[in-house]
Amino acid sequence: MKRITRAQMRGKPLDPLCKKAYTTTNEYGLEDKRVFCCGIWEAMTEEPVEMCRACKAFVQNEEPPKEET
Repeated sequence: MKRITRAQMRGKPLDPLCKKAYTTTNEYGLEDKRVFCCGIWEAMTEEPVEMCRACKAFVQNEEPPKEET
């Protein structure tokens, strides 16, 4: 299975701010080849920025991989 990038999951190119964020892979085991973003967090509130909360590549928005039949 080929790796699925954050830009593919978002459906559009990464913003410059996105490129600074840490990434994570294999959230659901070694067969899960999706790359998720750990997000950019606001220092004052310790909450993710609005742009990250709405993003499909943000790790807190992840869903289990769909089973291929």
